[in-house]
Amino acid sequence: MRASKTWLACLAGMAIVTGCGKSPDDAAAPATTGATDSTAAPASVSIAAVAASGAIATVEPVSSDPDNPVPLPSLQFKGAGAGKTETRYYAFDAGAGSIVLTATAKNAPSGATQALGFALYDLRANRLCFDSHGNTTSDKTVVLSCQVENAQPLLLRLDLSPESLDYAIALAGPVSLPSPTAIAANGAIVGAGSTDIDQPTRLTANRIKADGSGKAVSYYYAFNAGPGELVLTGDGSNTSAAATEALRLGLYTLRSERLCELALGNTTLEKRAVTSCLVDVRQPVILRADLSAETVAFRARFDGPHDFAPFTPPKEITIALDSSVMFDTGKAVIKPEAQEVLHEAAERVKKFAGASVLISGHTDTVGNDASNQTLSTARAEAVKQYLIAREAIPAHGLLTQGFGSSRPVADNGAEPGRARNRRVDVVITPEAKN
Repeated sequence: MRASKTWLACLAGMAIVTGCGKSPDDAAAPATTGATDSTAAPASVSIAAVAASGAIATVEPVSSDPDNPVPLPSLQFKGAGAGKTETRYYAFDAGAGSIVLTATAKNAPSGATQALGFALYDLRANRLCFDSHGNTTSDKTVVLSCQVENAQPLLLRLDLSPESLDYAIALAGPVSLPSPTAIAANGAIVGAGSTDIDQPTRLTANRIKADGSGKAVSYYYAFNAGPGELVLTGDGSNTSAAATEALRLGLYTLRSERLCELALGNTTLEKRAVTSCLVDVRQPVILRADLSAETVAFRARFDGPHDFAPFTPPKEITIALDSSVMFDTGKAVIKPEAQEVLHEAAERVKKFAGASVLISGHTDTVGNDASNQTLSTARAEAVKQYLIAREAIPAHGLLTQGFGSSRPVADNGAEPGRARNRRVDVVITPEAKN
């Protein structure tokens, strides 16, 4: 009964988390936090040996969704390959101590493949232990000892290759099985969203899942968050490519201030990342999902203080450009790395033909008023000239003004607040509709 309650609480409050197996992507996998001790048994060990102490369960069906894993059916179970690259997830409760994981697997003949990769993960995407069988056409057994510091729900992850034939798993130690009904689907799932940040998809659920589109695309979703800590979780993979990114997620205010961000990087295996977003007051926010042309599929979810009550967007559209991205300290020369954010701002300006646009510069309270006023004015003018010269926006539609430190949006008493105050705002006021 304890296991059932633990998993129900886990899935109601936080996503189950995973990471990558041993692969070229391993450098980007979450750090190992537990002790790992693995040894390879002779290849002659049979799959039946794994179940020598009793009956072995055959798992059917399997799950490739880490938010809806298969409850571990038995301390010993077996499965078969799917003829494709596939990741499978199994949920169980663990006590403090050493969990011994015994895995036997083999694969069909192939020049380079992996019969089975297996690992345990905690709720924050920390991989506790990992091993794999490599390329083996006869039964090979690997024994892995995984140290768990505290009682908690865990996830067993199995990575199969197209050539994987069959496998058997046995767990020993402080492990308890959840009730088959304890792990249920986490409600509605939203698919691909709006590609217009100014008309985002209004969410009615905290889970998003969609396939890649074969091109680079950004999706935008809106909901209310805060106050407090919102946990943002992203999963995904991409096809093999020299340099690409499976998924980047970011949470933004309606002023386009980034609250938090995570990135999966280049990963051909399913990978998960988790980050915390501190939201000081309840407010509407935008969840942005950036996919590459090579993204196969992605999932996103958020847990913590949130709701889906309707909200009225402001009449003015404000794009807050972070000065740390735009300029060097005390300077008004736009940095090369600012080109992407300026291009996105320009595209939003172009959507509102005939709108008045005010580009305003702002500083924190460090320095004297005169120097802050001069710097804020120069930075606003630099952004204006960039939009005219590089983005072909007509000069007559752009106004500039420097406000120095007179219009803060956060507390200047601490660095996080001062960082928010150092900005250039692009404020778009669309023409009123008759």
